[in-house]
Amino acid sequence: MRASMKATKFIPAFIPVVLELFSIVKRNAKHDQNIRKKDRTAEKIGSLEHLLVRLEKKVQQNREIYIKSFNKIKIWLAINSLLLIAILVKLFIG
Repeated sequence: MRASMKATKFIPAFIPVVLELFSIVKRNAKHDQNIRKKDRTAEKIGSLEHLLVRLEKKVQQNREIYIKSFNKIKIWLAINSLLLIAILVKLFIG
């Protein structure tokens, strides 16, 4: 019985401590929430930058493929033109 009476004496002393801990936890939670909001924005910007870099690489890759394809088509057309000229010369002259 004596132990419970000692405990009841200390309860009023712990009320301010509990209130102070509660206010600290509440303040920290609010601070963490604000930090998360800023971090999400930074993450979104980082993601957009990463996607933009990937898109630029794809555009450059496609541009190189189109240039190579265009050069191959030009060579193919030149060879076909030369063959057509050779055939026409053979038909009309030879």
